[in-house]
Amino acid sequence: MEDNVVKPQWQIELGDRRVEKLKSVSGFSFKQEYAQLLQNTPDGKPAPDLALGAPEFFGTLTLTRSMDKSEKFTQWLSDSRDLSKTEGSSQTLVLSYVNVQNNVVRRFQFEGARASSWSAPDLSAGDSSAVDETLELTYVSVTPL
Repeated sequence: MEDNVVKPQWQIELGDRRVEKLKSVSGFSFKQEYAQLLQNTPDGKPAPDLALGAPEFFGTLTLTRSMDKSEKFTQWLSDSRDLSKTEGSSQTLVLSYVNVQNNVVRRFQFEGARASSWSAPDLSAGDSSAVDETLELTYVSVTPL
C-alpha cells in the first residue's frame, strides 16, 4: 500500500524533459578545496589565513530505478556502456527533487555524466518484491540550480 502514497521524489531530466522517476538517490557529495594564504601583519610577522578555493565538484552518484523505466534514459545508459560510443555518451543530466504536487523543489545539473556500473535486481522463484536496478554514475562537475 505504501507504494501508492504520493510523496516527494527524485526525477531525471535529459534535455528539457523529465524522463524517469527514481526510487532513491544516494552517495552524492561535493568537494570544496581550501588554500592557505601566507601573509604578513603590518609589523612583519607571519599571519596564515585560510581562503576558500575554487569549488571542485566531481564524484559518483548511485541511483535506484524501479520497474517503471523510461526508454530514453535506458538508451542513454546503454550508449554510455558501449565502448564504440564513449565519446558521445557523457552528457548533461539533471536531477530534480519534486514535491507531492510535482513542483520542482531543488535541481542539480551533472556535467559529463556517464554510467560506470549497473547491478541487476535479485530475482528468485516465488519472490514478490519489487524489481529494482542500482546504477552508479560518474560525473565531472555538478551545479546546484
